[in-house]
Amino acid sequence: MHFLYLLRNYIDFCYCILYFILYLYLLLQTLSKMSPTSLKITFRQLKNGSSLTLQEVLTMEYRLSQACMRGHDFYEGVRAVLIDKDQNPKWKPERLEDVTNEYLDSCFASLGGNDLKL
Repeated sequence: MHFLYLLRNYIDFCYCILYFILYLYLLLQTLSKMSPTSLKITFRQLKNGSSLTLQEVLTMEYRLSQACMRGHDFYEGVRAVLIDKDQNPKWKPERLEDVTNEYLDSCFASLGGNDLKL
C-alpha cells in the first residue's frame, strides 16, 4: 500500500509538471502575438513600479499612456482587432530585440510641463 501511495504522488507530480508545461506553451503562444514594444514597456513598468510611491506610479502610467498614443502599435492593434477584424497586426518593430532601450527611456521620460499634476 505504501508503494502505491508513493506512486500516486509521483503520478500526480508528473501531471502537474505536464500541465505547467502546457500552460507555459500556451502563454508563450499568446505573448508571441503581442506588440514587442508593449511587452518591453510592461516588463520595465512592472520592474520599476514595484518600488515607486502611488504618486510616482500614477505619473509613470500617465507618461506611458501618452507614449502609447504617440506610437504606432496601439492604433495598429485597434485596426487589427476592431476595425478590419483581420486579427493580424503589423507591429513596428516586429521583434523584441528591435525595441531599443533609448525608445523605452523616452516612453518613461518626464513630459516636462505636460506631466501629470496631482
